[in-house]
Amino acid sequence: MTDNLDNQPDIQIDSQPDFHQHFQAASEYYNRGRDRDLAGDREGALADYNCTIKLDPNYAKAYVNRGLLRDRLGDRHGPLSDYDRAIELDDRSSTSYYNRANVRYRLKDLHGALDDYDRSIQLDPNHAKAYYNRGLIFAYLGNREGARQDLQAAAELFRQQDREWDYQRTLEKVHRV
Repeated sequence: MTDNLDNQPDIQIDSQPDFHQHFQAASEYYNRGRDRDLAGDREGALADYNCTIKLDPNYAKAYVNRGLLRDRLGDRHGPLSDYDRAIELDDRSSTSYYNRANVRYRLKDLHGALDDYDRSIQLDPNHAKAYYNRGLIFAYLGNREGARQDLQAAAELFRQQDREWDYQRTLEKVHRV
């Protein structure tokens, strides 16, 4: 017996489901939201992430992805509340702290951003971009030694990860600090 998955009908998922009559798993909306986001359908992806969260308010990854999407859509404060909730649900996610740090930085909350980059690095010591961004904040705040250390750590991690362009760019920053 052979599987012929190409001839299977698509599963229809409602964008605005009647939650009392038409239950579908939150993960179905989450997965379709990711697919829509990758395909460039931001509004459809947002609707799916909203459905995911409505079906399962404890789905931490849905808050992270919705935060990223809302940020790309130009929402200045919505992503922050999404990352706050994601961290509340899973305080071991380096990605959530890193993303919240980026939002805090854009909102000029530099000390909050530093705290979140610290936590992101603590959870994932190989997160090169977290070192890089924290180094930039240290430089902006006049902490040249902290900036140099973080940028050198980021450069080394980028080199180890075969990210040559990021490695070269970071080395240039180290020499300017």
